[in-house]
Amino acid sequence: MPADAEAVFDIVSDLDNLTTWLPDSVEVELCGPRLIRMWMPGLRAEVDVERQIRIDWERLRITWGSETTTSCSGALQVLRLTENRSAVSVRLTGPPGSSTASVGAWLEAALDALERVVCAEHLAKRAVHQPAQ
Repeated sequence: MPADAEAVFDIVSDLDNLTTWLPDSVEVELCGPRLIRMWMPGLRAEVDVERQIRIDWERLRITWGSETTTSCSGALQVLRLTENRSAVSVRLTGPPGSSTASVGAWLEAALDALERVVCAEHLAKRAVHQPAQ
């Protein structure tokens, strides 16, 4: 990602705006403290799940689901590389009935969209901090 890890984590941990970078086929809403509800259409059956979200600011890590959750669970961690460069690591268990290929395509689309959001935020912040000429 073309930004500091903390800037990327600010975006991915903003639970009110997850849909800015998740694929269009996924709808997400907050339904309680650290609780999200997700709808994933297009599978054999509509998937509607609630998952607890845990945000670890020190490790720049978000986890959802639990040890006993067998679907729609995982973790996302932003890794510090260098100044203005970071990486995002994701472990994801997809919804019931989803193939590894479809989960991989969904994840690739989400990370591509996240990179676009990160770039737009980075450019906007640079424009605000540019001295007037």
